[in-house]
Amino acid sequence: MSIIEYTNASPVFSAGELSEVVAVVANAELTVMQAADYLGTSENHLSDLLDLGRIAYRWENGERLISQNSLLEYEAERERGHVALDELFRMFREAGLSDDHD
Repeated sequence: MSIIEYTNASPVFSAGELSEVVAVVANAELTVMQAADYLGTSENHLSDLLDLGRIAYRWENGERLISQNSLLEYEAERERGHVALDELFRMFREAGLSDDHD
């Protein structure tokens, strides 16, 4: 699922790359349910991430609201972590310290 930011320009994406699309306005805020759907995770897991401070949010009328930017920052952080792990595993393989023999 992807967030598409609508500005004066039309959104550009490849329909073949997306199974679902969540359209939001720039600087929009999503509910926990909407944000969990976007991230492809459960509301409980997202709530844990919010409680741990991994994703910024604010309270309004007893509901947590998560900004589009907070979700994008979390995704970028998560991707950086995946890249770092991939590099670490590559180094282990090159040093012969991995059971994974391609």
